[in-house]
Amino acid sequence: MFEVAEKDVHNVKQLKDKAFSLTSYFDGFESNIELILAQPIDSQFSFTAWVKPEELLNKNMAIVGIPDAFWLRTTTTRELQFTQPGIIDNNTANLLLSNQNWAFVSFVIDFPNVKIYRDAKLVGEFIWKGELPSWGERLFIGKDNWQQYFHGAMSNINIFTHAINCQKIKELYKVSAQEIPLTEGVVFYHSFDRKNKLYSLGEYSEAQNITFLNDSVRGKVASFNGNSCYFDFGKLPVDNAVTIAGWVKPNVFDRNFGALVSLGHAFAFRLTSGGNLLFTIPQIADISSGHQPLILNEWQHVAVSFKEKVGITFYINGQKINFIEEGNFQNVIKELKIGTNLWNDFFRGQMDDLVIWNRILSDAEIQQVYNGQEEYLSGILKKKQSSKNSVLFLTGILFLAVIIILFLWTRKIKHTIIHTNKSSQNPFLEKVNLVVGQYISDSEFSIDRFAQEVHVSKTKLYNELKKTTGKSPKEYIREQRLLKAAQFLIETDKPVNEIRFETGFESRAYFNKCFKRYFGKTPTLFRKNQL
Repeated sequence: MFEVAEKDVHNVKQLKDKAFSLTSYFDGFESNIELILAQPIDSQFSFTAWVKPEELLNKNMAIVGIPDAFWLRTTTTRELQFTQPGIIDNNTANLLLSNQNWAFVSFVIDFPNVKIYRDAKLVGEFIWKGELPSWGERLFIGKDNWQQYFHGAMSNINIFTHAINCQKIKELYKVSAQEIPLTEGVVFYHSFDRKNKLYSLGEYSEAQNITFLNDSVRGKVASFNGNSCYFDFGKLPVDNAVTIAGWVKPNVFDRNFGALVSLGHAFAFRLTSGGNLLFTIPQIADISSGHQPLILNEWQHVAVSFKEKVGITFYINGQKINFIEEGNFQNVIKELKIGTNLWNDFFRGQMDDLVIWNRILSDAEIQQVYNGQEEYLSGILKKKQSSKNSVLFLTGILFLAVIIILFLWTRKIKHTIIHTNKSSQNPFLEKVNLVVGQYISDSEFSIDRFAQEVHVSKTKLYNELKKTTGKSPKEYIREQRLLKAAQFLIETDKPVNEIRFETGFESRAYFNKCFKRYFGKTPTLFRKNQL
């Protein structure tokens, strides 16, 4: 209906957004859309749209309505409101929108029933007061009778002159939600590869006593010693919803050494002395994840999401382990610290790839983060580059050069992977390649076994390989595994996980990290570029 109706647009800009290809941006001042419908609205009406409010706390803002009949608005308490002018205001008391975050809002009138949905979930149900008025054909988007203009963006607007059911709303939400990237709402990312490799909207302060170690599974990681050891990033723009995700390897389970992430007096995310995840709202509540503890000295992916008046969800290794209702929230300054909290509890262990969003991620999104974090976060870091035209131009030239080089290189790989060192006249290297090829899928293949199969001592193996290839036995095995994986990616349709196992990588995260470090991109992107 929105596309076919006659429209009169006032000061509404069409902008691109990273979540949606095109959005209608309302500047909050005399910006609105008036629709002249082909047929009058009678007793049924439906509206759906993705809504991203700005300045939500400063004023009431109209989303859609008909003068003197009804309005759907946002309020300064972050709620949605169904208004019959001069009769009644109905708020969705258990629903809170978030500033500058997308929400899928649906509004259905099936006289006398009125329903409001957020993200395809029913959050408000009301009965129309009084008789059914004559609604007419004029519909406004972005303003109401009291000139309360919407400030923010809307996308995927749908208007129906009939009442749509919950199933239809779920279908519209599911299709359009797929457009939103995992990077939407990211306010902080730290890979811990090096001190200055980060993405953050907050201010960065130097690390306090943090050391960076080479880990056999995760590569370069941050190590916290449990004593005056933390990052301080200053204020972070988080409204009333947050998701935190990252890899942790705790060295001890003790509440005094379990602080992972804290946002000042708003909340703290930490570990209990039993190894459970704990979400603390200072002076209000301690919420534990339950009875699925972490494992000491092993890498695990942990995540937590919290929304005011909804609750807390805990995840371990991509799987939801508990949801707990909790409505309280400290609307205070949120100063981000990693590895410590208000009570000077310091984390002891290692940490890698920490991400914070100012929105709630779905269960499916958390699973995606767990499965392939580096692949999508690599794009975030590029956004930190200068926006000056000269820099962009040079970056573009360099990018094209890299693409050309990679194209030629990967074409060469097709030949060199298959024939790596086959033509070598070095008998020792020929024997080494034969042994590595024989055990390439064996993740337990050790340097001791390597030396035995080549019939030399470990020292001799190390010295000869260093002299011939410049690599240690461990580095050489890893390189051959990666080259074999690249060959499979180019020449077969095998799933990436199957290729990972066939080349001796048990950890998906480590496989992705090693592959990207060697080839400059993840396995999935590497294969895509060969097509």
